[in-house]
Amino acid sequence: MTPNRQLALIRKLCGLGLPAQTLAPSLLPALRTLIPAHSAAIFWVDAHFEMTSLYAERLLPPEAMARYYEDHYKDTVNGFRTAYAARVRAHDPVSAHKVTKAEQTSSYFRDVLAQLDAYQILYGILRDGPHPIGQISFYRGARDREFGRRDQDVLRGLLRYLAIGLRPQATQPRAVRQAEIVEEWLGLVETDGRIASAPADWARLVRLLAMGDVAPRTAREEQRVVADYLKRIVARFATAEPAALQHIDIRQDSPWGHFRLRGYRLPDIEGRPPSLVGLLIGRQEPLSLALARGTGASDLSPQQREVAMLLAEGRSNQEIARSLDLTLNTANYHVKQVFARLHVHSRDEVADVLLRLAHDAVIARGTGDGTRPPT
Repeated sequence: MTPNRQLALIRKLCGLGLPAQTLAPSLLPALRTLIPAHSAAIFWVDAHFEMTSLYAERLLPPEAMARYYEDHYKDTVNGFRTAYAARVRAHDPVSAHKVTKAEQTSSYFRDVLAQLDAYQILYGILRDGPHPIGQISFYRGARDREFGRRDQDVLRGLLRYLAIGLRPQATQPRAVRQAEIVEEWLGLVETDGRIASAPADWARLVRLLAMGDVAPRTAREEQRVVADYLKRIVARFATAEPAALQHIDIRQDSPWGHFRLRGYRLPDIEGRPPSLVGLLIGRQEPLSLALARGTGASDLSPQQREVAMLLAEGRSNQEIARSLDLTLNTANYHVKQVFARLHVHSRDEVADVLLRLAHDAVIARGTGDGTRPPT
């Protein structure tokens, strides 16, 4: 996808009206196609510059995050509020920093940045009008090239769209239709709820499921909340007869989106009672977001992408004309062009093609960006 088409896709994603927490996991990988980085994060901040929540593709474990909060967050010289306030006051909302050799000897670097492989950071301040609402950060490692002028210009040009898509919503978000699973991870859990073995991305999804907000100030509580959550899940096996329940399938809504959890008893090779549960966690993407990504991966023109989205939503030609302020003849022409470009013969097929394109884009993206394709 060309940079211009990727820019158009990001603007579209930010204008879908989805809850910020639901949008963030799919938005960050799209942004990193324009601003190459091994990971990115979003920090939501209140009027007092306190961090209220965050979403990070690479997330500190709860105990490390708690240590960060207790030892570094409130530091009056280098703490989060101090550094964030300085970036808010700066004339330019975008800045970049490369960790110096001297900084690499600090406890903050050892406790936080080194664990995230964050040797170079690009910052952007998000504002809702004049009010700062948060920060977006991109991270590169020690051997990566530095964030340059082009990276900063790209982020600067996107900030107003990102602020729209990522601003907190005070009202209860409306129900959204879900599409397919876009990332899925497997972890092993003891029958008492303790994690036996799991990749970092599985742990990230568990924390999103268990917590309404993920933030340093709640890290100590988070460890207990996550443990209790896993205990409740595996308890479904522990309270059943050994042969009565071998598999569970749970669907759960969270502020972070819609999730599917599938649990499996794992038999012991020596015939002893099962002591482990395999817990497969998948995150589903809202249908509107998946359709937008599908149009971005197509070869449709900008006008045709708008028409395709409306077709996929089941709109008639008359409704498309009204929504896009077109004449009916012009809307009819664009509908025919969409059919031809997507090689379909009816509007019912448009959504299927767009979802397939979105799925193929996830597969092509692979595992190098903090997520993996569904299994």
